[in-house]
Amino acid sequence: MSNRIGPRHLVIAGLLFLLPTMILILLQGDSTYDTERGLTRFLNAFLTSYTIASVFFVVNMFQYSKSRKEPTAPWISMVYAVIISILVTLLLTSQGGFLMEENGSQRAQILYNIIHFIVTSIAILMAAGIMVLISFANLESKEKNES
Repeated sequence: MSNRIGPRHLVIAGLLFLLPTMILILLQGDSTYDTERGLTRFLNAFLTSYTIASVFFVVNMFQYSKSRKEPTAPWISMVYAVIISILVTLLLTSQGGFLMEENGSQRAQILYNIIHFIVTSIAILMAAGIMVLISFANLESKEKNES
């Protein structure tokens, strides 16, 4: 039996990943929600996450390359990804006002995106930590159940 993941499984996984967002959009369809503002926020979050994740992966690939004794092989492409992501962010925030939301300058928007990413990441880490603590609190020993 093959352990490969087929394209059908990837499509299903992607749709399951997007399902909560699609449900929220459908439920908000008749309200006064501004779709362009939501798209702008999504694109800003996506660009910021991509840029920061690229920097993280450069550091990760640098450590990996040291362990493989090939100093430049894996991380050089990640450096290109970081450079491209920074250029795309600067280019898109300087085009008109599409990605500027309600900030007055490009620097303010980029700083806002980074702060928003940090706050969201901290909230997700805290939620994950709480879930781990709750799962440990609910563990019971086998000896207690057998007696």
